[in-house]
Amino acid sequence: MGGVILGISLVPVASWASQPPCDLLPPAMAPSAPQREITALDLARLRDFGGMQFDTYPGPPAALSPDGRHVALQLRRGDPSSNRYCTGIVVKETIGTAPPRIVADGGEIIRLSFDKYGFSGLVSGAPVPSVLRWSPDGRRLAFTKAIGGVMQVFLVRPDGSGEEQMTRSPVSIDDFQWLPGGAAIVYASRPALLDEERRIEGEAPSGWRYDVRFWPIAGGRPHPPSSTPSRIDVIALADRTPRPALPAERLVLAPDGTPGWPAGATQVLPVGSGTDRAWLAPVDPGALFKPNVLHVSMNGRELPCPQSACTDVVGLWKRDPRTILFLRRQGVARSEMALLRWDLGKGAPRVLHTTNDPWLGCQLGPIELVCAAESDTAPRHVIGVDGGSGQVRTIYDPNPEFAAIRLRRPERMVWRNAFGIETFGDLVLPSDYRPGHPVPLIVVQYDSRGFLRGGTADEFPIQLFAAKGFAVLSFNRPPWYGLQGPPLDLFAFLKANQKDWSDRRSVQSSLEIVVERLIARGIADPARIGITGQSDGATTATFALVHSRLFKAVALSTCCEEATMMANLGPGFEDWYARTGYPKFNEDRPGFWKEGSLVPNLGALPPVPLLIQAGEEEFRFALPTYAAAKNAGWPTEMYVFSDEGHVKLQPAHRLAVYERNLAWFQRWFKPRERASQ
Repeated sequence: MGGVILGISLVPVASWASQPPCDLLPPAMAPSAPQREITALDLARLRDFGGMQFDTYPGPPAALSPDGRHVALQLRRGDPSSNRYCTGIVVKETIGTAPPRIVADGGEIIRLSFDKYGFSGLVSGAPVPSVLRWSPDGRRLAFTKAIGGVMQVFLVRPDGSGEEQMTRSPVSIDDFQWLPGGAAIVYASRPALLDEERRIEGEAPSGWRYDVRFWPIAGGRPHPPSSTPSRIDVIALADRTPRPALPAERLVLAPDGTPGWPAGATQVLPVGSGTDRAWLAPVDPGALFKPNVLHVSMNGRELPCPQSACTDVVGLWKRDPRTILFLRRQGVARSEMALLRWDLGKGAPRVLHTTNDPWLGCQLGPIELVCAAESDTAPRHVIGVDGGSGQVRTIYDPNPEFAAIRLRRPERMVWRNAFGIETFGDLVLPSDYRPGHPVPLIVVQYDSRGFLRGGTADEFPIQLFAAKGFAVLSFNRPPWYGLQGPPLDLFAFLKANQKDWSDRRSVQSSLEIVVERLIARGIADPARIGITGQSDGATTATFALVHSRLFKAVALSTCCEEATMMANLGPGFEDWYARTGYPKFNEDRPGFWKEGSLVPNLGALPPVPLLIQAGEEEFRFALPTYAAAKNAGWPTEMYVFSDEGHVKLQPAHRLAVYERNLAWFQRWFKPRERASQ
């Protein structure tokens, strides 16, 4: 089920309670031992914080105190043996070697859901990260914690004392901010969802009308409509009585509507003196996926800034009245991040640091920029970046034990497809690889930024595959075809991608070119090449099976596009996809599905072993393809995981998925045997 997820809403669906102690914090000093190979359990029990991928969530993954002396985060660790999470709110000093401390329980882990297809509550399944924000004086940390599946705001002091619950909302708090002075908190929630649920319940005796509120593959009950509005309230520390926010208070939570802001601005900083300011705004505010451009106005005129330095800016900070720092994306498919410093009025910005590592939720303290970061061989951690020199240091590594695990450094590959679109991938080779001796190759999709863990949705363990004798290509899908032309709104963009299957053909071209290159280099055995996929990656994988003969085994975590989905997934889904160029159900366009679906092509394709591991709330989407492949003689297996949606969250399930995906490719490719002749 490819496409773009927009309009995220944090709606409680299911939760997995926290359990102490489960080794949430590592030992003060990791034991000295020779490096060993990675296991599936290492990945399943990895300590993590923030969102699952690199999507935008309210608040940074790690919150920096106003004085820059402390950083706070919600740490989580899965325990597959009990199928539970251990969580905690952790505070770490940014200077010195003092160990981190748990100042509060982190609460339950609940599943992220979002609004799409006309209704709310479409389950993603990724964990909802805690929102953490320090009070203006730094004496209290406010954070969201799930209790009974509902996110509430709590307070705690940096030493772990005085924890107390601030809100008692019937629905989850989506975001919050401290008001100036720190005497109250303004927060957003959607209590109208409860009114909609009561309305749905009231319709039950006479039967629910089947309409856009239904998501049939997950159940037979309608959802609240996606138009259900948010509400913004204020709660004071003194009396704890919620009240509606005043207009000026609402702007603290959503400042983009502030009077006097430049048109389309997403961030504004005062600089210099008087009305001088720096701001970020897209070139075309009405267009989709158009990057922000940095603007600076001083003494009534805008300072010139080279396009090569001031476009695609993702973060902006004021170091002093006449110095700003900003972070931008650059390079092939925006794969690189660059930190720049601009001394206003003294020439052009200069680059302090460039990296392929994603930096997330950066905040500027009195001394340095503090960010969450990952590298290809390092799980998420907290870094500090000197605002003068650009020098980077590690502030907190939640997984020091990984230093004793053998992780293979990848080779970054860059290439251009037949459409002229560049992309990149990371090649990870087994330790015992010998040049000139081809090995089986597994393609993992579809975002190759940060720690090479398991691809998008984290189900296909890259380093574990390599430890067991596979070469692995972590494939970063090329930028969407629809971005190559003029700025477009959402449905014009989706339609440009879909026309003549242009985006799919672009991705397929990138896949074919890089795989053929690896075969030509003597790395990949052409008889043992597999592909994996989740969501958009699953659609890429099935399209590749239809249009090439490169892939000899496939493992999917969601499956699969075919004609009946236009009826089986509900009226809202059908209307959405029809607007992007898909035929409606029973529309006489068989050639369309012949191009993009496995089902009508199975009779003409050689059998390919197909593994599907789907969540309980999505497996029905896979049934037509599963039945058709099985009946066509393909070796086909499907497993269904209870209480899971688009992304699997439960620790026991994540471990099982890792191990079964490994066993699947071992079964069909036998990596320790010699390549076919």
